[in-house]
Amino acid sequence: MELNGPLVQPSMELLMRNASWVSWGAWIALASSVSLPVQAGAPMATEDADVLGKNECEWESTYQRAKAGSLSINTIATKGGCGVVDGTQVALGLAHAKAEGESATGLGLSGKTALIARRDGGFGVTLAWGFSGAKSAGDSLRYESTALQLVASQGFGAFTVHGNVGAVKFRDGGDTVNTWALGGEYAVNDAVDLLAETFGSEGDKPNHGVGARFKASKDWVFGLMLSQGRSEPKVKSLLLSAKLAF
Repeated sequence: MELNGPLVQPSMELLMRNASWVSWGAWIALASSVSLPVQAGAPMATEDADVLGKNECEWESTYQRAKAGSLSINTIATKGGCGVVDGTQVALGLAHAKAEGESATGLGLSGKTALIARRDGGFGVTLAWGFSGAKSAGDSLRYESTALQLVASQGFGAFTVHGNVGAVKFRDGGDTVNTWALGGEYAVNDAVDLLAETFGSEGDKPNHGVGARFKASKDWVFGLMLSQGRSEPKVKSLLLSAKLAF
């Protein structure tokens, strides 16, 4: 069972492509806020339909380096969440981003509610949501975006497939961007999962990613994901993740 995914992950490409018309401070702040919520089945961008049980909790942290040409942004994010009632979880996250000598901090509140509970790796559907705000140097914290997403997962033996469709509404300009994601996992053994995904946003070519997840113990899981977008400028991303269940 995982924390909420990055409901607005595909918009990182949108931000980097339009950095020329956004002030550095505002752009970094927004990039920081869209890194929340922290990854789903980290390190994947694709959300899964699993929901934490009541009183089950997870803490998760990620480091991401995204680069498009000479432009790059480094983001560190951390998040804690718990199952508050049967079928619903809520989490609070914090992210800090740096680029071109400027930095900003993002804050996110997110949650998931099971519409069809996923049991024993079978079929499940959840509704995921998230609100994010950001603060750049010299500014106060302000609302940046709201995201809503429908998530489905289905297991097929050692394979698991996840599908996402949703939308993100941004404060700047009031724009609403439709997003989607499709991801797959293959359990090599009890400790290692191989990952592949494709995801994107309205009007953009898709991003593709491959990676792996390593279960170091019952409570600790680590992950690595490499992804690249197809829209110009092509955004390349490296993401590392660590998760503790308790």
